[in-house]
Amino acid sequence: MDYVNAVIADKAAFDRERNTTKPVFVVFISAGCAACHDAMPGFMRISEDYKDQVKVLILDCANTPSHPSVDRIPTLLIYRGQDLLETLPGLGEQALKDAFTKYTLPAVTP
Repeated sequence: MDYVNAVIADKAAFDRERNTTKPVFVVFISAGCAACHDAMPGFMRISEDYKDQVKVLILDCANTPSHPSVDRIPTLLIYRGQDLLETLPGLGEQALKDAFTKYTLPAVTP
């Protein structure tokens, strides 16, 4: 399954993508990464509850300039505007749930 939903050509494009009032959750993955393949279904399931409260960018490391805060994949960077708030390596489900809770308004459940 292809999860990549954005292409970032350079730092200027990355800065433009973060120009929003919502928190921006940026996931760095790679197509050949077994850990990424295992982690992404959980990320997608959890993020669905917050789709109106956050902006999600899923970037393939093969097609994205390197980022100084990413030294392993998968990694989640959480931004508010241009400020990096948190780095989460590995995308563990409890860490993801905690991050979405911390940086968003409470999720609305039907």
